[in-house]
Amino acid sequence: MGCLLLALAVGVLFLSGVPGCLAGEKEPEGGKSFVGTVEGTVPEVRLLRGLVTALKPESLDLTLDGSPDESGRVRRLFFEARGVRQGGVRIDRLRVEALFVQLQEEKDAPSNPGGAPEPGNLGVKSAVQGYFEGRVTEKDLNDFLLGATLSSGNSQWKDLHLDLRPGGFTASARFSTGAVSALVEIRSRLEIQERDRLRMEDYQVSVNNADTDMALVKEALEKAQPLLDFRDFPFPVRLRHLDLDEQSLVLATQTPPSLFPGKTLTYRAR
Repeated sequence: MGCLLLALAVGVLFLSGVPGCLAGEKEPEGGKSFVGTVEGTVPEVRLLRGLVTALKPESLDLTLDGSPDESGRVRRLFFEARGVRQGGVRIDRLRVEALFVQLQEEKDAPSNPGGAPEPGNLGVKSAVQGYFEGRVTEKDLNDFLLGATLSSGNSQWKDLHLDLRPGGFTASARFSTGAVSALVEIRSRLEIQERDRLRMEDYQVSVNNADTDMALVKEALEKAQPLLDFRDFPFPVRLRHLDLDEQSLVLATQTPPSLFPGKTLTYRAR
């Protein structure tokens, strides 16, 4: 069960981007600033709009070392997003740097009666190298889990609660499948496997109902392994750091993302 929680709440950090009127639009040095919506046809604005559409952030700052060329290539980009919303979960912070990036159209260009088709959003198709750091807080996890029901095959988890701790977590939930229902408690370590997966290791399961088949519970947990899998990520990911304490979980590459001088576009939800 704990793996289901983390897969939903942490996995969305990395699977989204690497892929009204402009109220408050400004022209800071080297870029643009948008409030509420992002409109424009130049490639860097279309990329910003694609990130905002995918991540639904409270704020996002995008920096490029130059405008994408005609084939959609950009040598270096960096973005930091705050308050990302994915699947009902709030991600506190997401920072990504990518090198030698190939962009692509995210969707078909919308029709524009009486004029040329409007260019669609841009997203990341691939990159030679990438660095990232993502942070999710225990509070945001439990705010999402309150009243939620998560399913895995024929199994359901309700009344979910997660407690992060250094090195791992404890979790409790009401597990049900068919006629079986029990309160399940899990204690587990988290480990990075082969630098591109996050797994639950040495987990212990306790069930308050002696008639419950614990093998059934463990089978449901194993079906959700690994918690995170970056083997199909658009650019090479080499996880190195997993930091856990009582307030948050942070995943990062060995080299942290680094902001650099360049053309910066900013977005604020309001």
